[in-house]
Amino acid sequence: MRSKPFLLQSSLLALALTFGIQSVATAQTVKVEAVLPEVTAAVAAQNYTDARNLLETLAKDRDHAEHSEVLYRLGKMLLNTRGGPADTLRGTKLLNSAAKADHIPAIILLSQLYARGVIVKKSPQTTAKLLDRASHLGSAVAQLRLGQMYQTGFGVSKAPETAVKLFERASKSENLQAMFELSKHYSRGLGVEKDTQKAFDLLEKAAQAGYNEAQMFMGLNYLQGSGVTKDGAKGIDWMTRAAQGGQITAQRILGTAYLQGDGVDKKPDEALRWLHKSAQAGEAGAQSNLGYIYANGIGAKQDYAKAFEWYEKASDQSLLRATTALASLYERGFGTDKNLPRAAELYAQAADQGELNAQAQLARLIIAGFATSIPAHKRHIVWVAQIGLDGDENAQAWLEQKAAANNLTAQGRLGHLYAQSQDADAKAFEMLSTAAARGDAFGQYQLGQLYASGTGVAQDYVEAYKWANLAAARGNQPAFKSRDIYAKLMTQDQIAQAQKRARGYVAEN
Repeated sequence: MRSKPFLLQSSLLALALTFGIQSVATAQTVKVEAVLPEVTAAVAAQNYTDARNLLETLAKDRDHAEHSEVLYRLGKMLLNTRGGPADTLRGTKLLNSAAKADHIPAIILLSQLYARGVIVKKSPQTTAKLLDRASHLGSAVAQLRLGQMYQTGFGVSKAPETAVKLFERASKSENLQAMFELSKHYSRGLGVEKDTQKAFDLLEKAAQAGYNEAQMFMGLNYLQGSGVTKDGAKGIDWMTRAAQGGQITAQRILGTAYLQGDGVDKKPDEALRWLHKSAQAGEAGAQSNLGYIYANGIGAKQDYAKAFEWYEKASDQSLLRATTALASLYERGFGTDKNLPRAAELYAQAADQGELNAQAQLARLIIAGFATSIPAHKRHIVWVAQIGLDGDENAQAWLEQKAAANNLTAQGRLGHLYAQSQDADAKAFEMLSTAAARGDAFGQYQLGQLYASGTGVAQDYVEAYKWANLAAARGNQPAFKSRDIYAKLMTQDQIAQAQKRARGYVAEN
């Protein structure tokens, strides 16, 4: 008879224990949820030590040690020195633990670390895997970033179609940047059928919702009449919205518009205000524009010291026109001490990257003997020859000196320069013949031109074809086209003869 009460008591005890355990668990959950807002408040107040201590307390509690939000926040703090010494190894481990629990912010933060090679070894492939996981968990940010990887082929095979699908998924979550990226795909027909109307609708939606880059492009579309009726007022309105939102390129465009009166009345004060905002934020174009304004006294008092300061900042960002302008200030001693060797170095930096004005200015200094710090290169001879063609009288004498010293490039370029003069046909033929015989491809091409036109020599398409063929074989691109033109004016026997002569030249040389 006693066994039944015992069983009943045991059952009641088990039930009580069960309810007791549930009550404790509920209390612990409340504790975490109560502490995390305190952590947030401490971080907002920059009380990083308090925030870190709170998180450490939670992490040390056995019942909270696997709480993914605690792991994420503490791991994030341990990656830097806020609130105490950094512990990147432990921080990374905590982030990985949170990520394994499908904590999306932890997965995304880890993906950033692997993308940049910060703390962990750079691995675009790991970045892609992490973002793919977060994407499937529904993260619009992950969908956007993974889409961008498929745009560029970073860590994955380039696949615009996949990028479009990811941007579409992110756009459904109202991710404005994804809308903007999707707009570009529809505009260009990348990975999707081209649809300019849909592209514009997406761009406008993102712009209306406040995405600054979309606002800037809306402004450009209206200012340029690209895909819409040109409307300066609408263009300036959108550009102003973007500029007010902190888009530094929009600030530069708006400032330049006020300076030039492009789509808006000229307002020098507004121009300077917007250009200064953009330039101070590091926009190289705005820095260069300010340099131009102060150097020329346009819209502001002329001030070469300020011009030098802004041109130098833009040049440090490798803006070629700014580097060329900075070199000019050094050359003239405006806003700084005159320094011709430094001017030559800066001209060379811009010239070597294709800046035509810098090439011309460097050529002038080379002729004048002020570029001795620049290692000689045959491209410098080409640039000197170009300013000779443009009318610089000193260039020919310099080339003649180099050609007399047996410089092959100078001989070919000097021959071409002679060919442009009406009274130097014989000299052109002689100089180009010398350069061509020595193997200068440019000289061979130009000699072919003389034979084809009968300039300084009897017209001879066989010789013209021969020299064009030899120049083409050396990679001279214009020679390919000229050779084909000559062939159309020749018989098959003449072509065969020209080819035989070309082979003979190669055999002898």
